[in-house]
Amino acid sequence: MSAVLVFLGLVFLIASAYIGSRLLVGAILTAVGFGIAVLVWRSGAAQVPVKYEIEAPGSLSAESIKCSNCGASLDSSKLKLRQGVPVIKCPYCDNEFEIVEKPKW
Repeated sequence: MSAVLVFLGLVFLIASAYIGSRLLVGAILTAVGFGIAVLVWRSGAAQVPVKYEIEAPGSLSAESIKCSNCGASLDSSKLKLRQGVPVIKCPYCDNEFEIVEKPKW
């Protein structure tokens, strides 16, 4: 929105070379566009923490997680969700990989 206002303000400022009254409109549009951009930038987007809970029928048991690169045992509390996919980073070799469930058969 602010980019559109700044663009239109610049167009009016350029057009003011032919008609002087467009100078005021161009200055106002440009100022409002930059003002909106500054307000949005200052407010910033607050990140909201998201907690996922999984309910499953029956009993579940977690196996140990091993690094796919070096084979080190990893702490499951260090799991992070990135775009809905569980990933973990190995503190030993800095390898980051997705956690996938292997078939039981």
